[in-house]
Amino acid sequence: MSRTDAGSQLRDRGGVTRVPNGFTLVELVAVLLLMGILAATATSRLVSGNAFAPALVSQQIVAIGRLAQQTAQSRRDATVSLDVDQSGTDWRIRVLVDDGSTTTAVADERTSSRNTGVTVTNGGAPIALGPTAALHVVFDGMGGVVGGSVAAAPLNPTVGIAIAAMGDSTADVCIGTTGHVYRGVCT
Repeated sequence: MSRTDAGSQLRDRGGVTRVPNGFTLVELVAVLLLMGILAATATSRLVSGNAFAPALVSQQIVAIGRLAQQTAQSRRDATVSLDVDQSGTDWRIRVLVDDGSTTTAVADERTSSRNTGVTVTNGGAPIALGPTAALHVVFDGMGGVVGGSVAAAPLNPTVGIAIAAMGDSTADVCIGTTGHVYRGVCT
């Protein structure tokens, strides 16, 4: 093929003149770049970090709850508890070990409470946790739930403890009567 003028037409070997159709590589790259920028902007506006906040809180409760159960099994000489409360702008999730003379925090994790509310249900109406309402779950030496309280109301250890972290999404956690902590709804 040979060019006949400044670039608008091409002539093939048979002498037929045609106008090129299609896009140049530079044009395609420019369009893809603009589409990428628009997609990144739209995605950040549609899916904010707030959508993942309840999942993060529930994962922290599961991890620290399992640690509390394992600590109770290994420290049969002490009372081990899982505490969840709101401290300032954070959810505070702790494992406390009371050996009769001192109470020690074995784990003390914090995660942002921004856009996340936590409720606890134990056979009755849900109770919202907050600065003045905490969850306190006590484990026995076998790792089972033996008692505790939520917002000063006693927990029933024969019923699972349902915890819901709510915000732009909802994430459920269950502490079963055997002390096993898992993500999901109590059955």
